Amino acid sequence: MNRILIIAGTLIVIVVVVIVVRNVVSPTEEAGTAGVPASAPAPQQFDTTGGQEMKPRWNAPEGQGKGDADGAVDN
Repeated sequence: MNRILIIAGTLIVIVVVVIVVRNVVSPTEEAGTAGVPASAPAPQQFDTTGGQEMKPRWNAPEGQGKGDADGAVDN
């Protein structure tokens, strides 16, 4: 009788440990996936109209291309 209680207690402890380890290693889908929110935020929309005219820099003399026509850079 004493052996049966020890074996049953050991089996119960093993089952509980397996259940706990399994839940820690692979949580259920209800909790989410690896810290990723359930729905991603909508991408931001930026106004790209009325911008600066694009000019190729290889036509500019040495020292120009980073600022005005005289090469000055506004800070």
